[in-house]
Amino acid sequence: MPWNDGLLEGQRVAAAHTGSPARLLAGPGTGKTLTLTRHVCFLIAEKGISPNKIQVVTFTRAAAQELRVRITNAVGAGQIPHISTLHAFALRQLIGNEAGITSLPRPLRIADDWEEHSLILEDLKSQVGLPSITHTQDLLSRMSADWQSLTADEHDWERRFPHPQFLGAWQEHRSIYGYTLRAELVYRFKKVLEQRGDFRLKGPIEYLMVDEYQDLNRCDLAVVQHIVHKGVEVFIAGDDDQSIYGFRKAHPAGIRRFPVDYPSAVSHVLEVCKRCDRQILEIGLFVAEQDIHRIPKIIRTETGRPDGDVQILRFRDQIAEAFNIASICQYLVQEEQLQPSDILILLRSDHNAVFSKQITDALTRKGIVVNESGGSVFDDDGLRALLAFMRLVINKNDSLSWRTLLKVWVEGIGTMSIRISSRTGRNFCSISHASPQGSRSYPFKNKGASCDGDRQSADSAARH
Repeated sequence: MPWNDGLLEGQRVAAAHTGSPARLLAGPGTGKTLTLTRHVCFLIAEKGISPNKIQVVTFTRAAAQELRVRITNAVGAGQIPHISTLHAFALRQLIGNEAGITSLPRPLRIADDWEEHSLILEDLKSQVGLPSITHTQDLLSRMSADWQSLTADEHDWERRFPHPQFLGAWQEHRSIYGYTLRAELVYRFKKVLEQRGDFRLKGPIEYLMVDEYQDLNRCDLAVVQHIVHKGVEVFIAGDDDQSIYGFRKAHPAGIRRFPVDYPSAVSHVLEVCKRCDRQILEIGLFVAEQDIHRIPKIIRTETGRPDGDVQILRFRDQIAEAFNIASICQYLVQEEQLQPSDILILLRSDHNAVFSKQITDALTRKGIVVNESGGSVFDDDGLRALLAFMRLVINKNDSLSWRTLLKVWVEGIGTMSIRISSRTGRNFCSISHASPQGSRSYPFKNKGASCDGDRQSADSAARH
């Protein structure tokens, strides 16, 4: 389709922008994703830019997939640029330059959610002597927050960290098992960009588009600046009124300061909201305008759109609130014939399920099925073992995968392995656990499995 097909004037002007950094301010329902999609189409169709030279960064995997589908439908499967989350983008760039990176364990190995919770946190809790996994997770989250806010760059950060011993234990554990945390990817990418002037962006990238810019933290923003300084043209989109990721140190000042950070930048604003009725839009703006630092902007409903109806309900406490939410849902299901899956309940915050448990219990008493997200299928021990073996086929010295097999089949060996590694200064795959004569075999319930990863030993463990 033509890149400008069906676009409103503001969308068309923004989609056709080139030649300088650009900021697209797009409120709810104003066509931000459509404009980003058509900007890609414009670059490819009108400017003749190779898709390989275009990088689109989104905030979530779901957003990346949506953009991928939209762009595929618009330009065809063979014309798709690189579209990914910032973490995936950082990982791709680090892998592409892995040979020159000495600050990360190599080969680059990212610990997944199960490994982080069941191996890393469990080991650190035992090694440091913390009272619970919750305390351990809190320290890991604090470390992640310091990366995101760049507090970790301050010269006395390690001394001021709430539990310096935890930092040392994690660094040691990371060295033993040769992994990188997903939470540190962007920070490590930033450090490499700072320290290596010869760092080459894989692509190579000439155009960078960043969605939901208001949700980037200080570390994310620093990465974008480093990329732009390499001669890449940046086009960012978002709305400072919609910055909701404070828990990961989202820094809405980034989108507000964009013209200051990039003095040659041009700002585009989308004003027509096609999603919300007037009353819904007005109450949203009323809340947003309480922030005295917000960017003043005009947003209006589409001409001819009927007004909707907004009700604000107040209750004396959370128990009454939960009861009434459940009653409303019951009415919608029984009288309006909605399915429970048609109803979405959003909470601003819910530490330790303080609010959601009340609501879930009230809904259950009303006979309404609540769909709460569960764990991954790969949380199963058998599937974890299978995944570990698949990884060992690729890299026979994958310490975290060997540690997974020991966790699944021989509970309790992890702490000993850390102590031995600490004394010897060797990684997990080069230490001896079982034999006083120095045998390198590991006791998989009396079945030997060499950490060297040879096929015979792995087959032996798999048969057992």
